[in-house]
Order: sequence, then C-alpha cells, then structure tokens
Amino acid sequence: RFGPKEYPLAHQQWLRFESPETSLELARAVWSQLQGHEIVVRGRRENKLEFVTAGGVDWREGINWDRMESTTVPGVHFAGEVLDVDGITGGFNFQGCWTTGYVAGCAAAEEFVVEPGG
Repeated sequence: RFGPKEYPLAHQQWLRFESPETSLELARAVWSQLQGHEIVVRGRRENKLEFVTAGGVDWREGINWDRMESTTVPGVHFAGEVLDVDGITGGFNFQGCWTTGYVAGCAAAEEFVVEPGG
C-alpha cells in the first residue's frame, strides 16, 4: 500500500492546513476513504450510448494553455471535459482529457514541490 508518507508531493499539500497534526489526521481520513472505495466495472455500453459533456470553461479566453491555468485566477487549473471542447467519439476526447490533465497536473504540482535546501 502507498500513501502520503511514500509520496512527498502528496504529503506536502497537507502542510497547508492548520498544523502538522491536523494535516496528518485529515490525510489519514481521506486516505482511508479512498482505500475503502470500490468500483466495479461490468463492461461498457454500446457505442451509440457513449457521449461527451458539452459546455464548460470557454477555451478561447482566460486560459494559459502552457499550464492549463486560469489567467484571471492563478492556481486554478482546467482539464478534460471541464473545458468547452468537443471532439468526435472514438478516442479524441480521451486524448484531450489525458493531455490537458497531464499538463494541468504538472503545473499544479509545481506549487507543492520543495527544492532541496529551499
């Protein structure tokens, strides 16, 4: 099993809460909930029943695409179907979600990374 202790990046974000003790309690509570959550996959629907979400954050303005970050509210990152981007069913939307999620995740993580000696 893995948790906050093994992943310093995940552990560092808890330091923002009140005290180290409170942070650790919160991290343990959330972690136990995540570990206890079971998802059962029973297959997939027919292709005609698959759909994408329409609407969302306007991609034409207010987004720094290099970081998938709001230009008006720094620190807020967008990915996937949160954006108002629709593609043809068949993997295009998945790729958009994966790519924007990766970019947004890396950019958001930069805030929590503590350089050695820093």
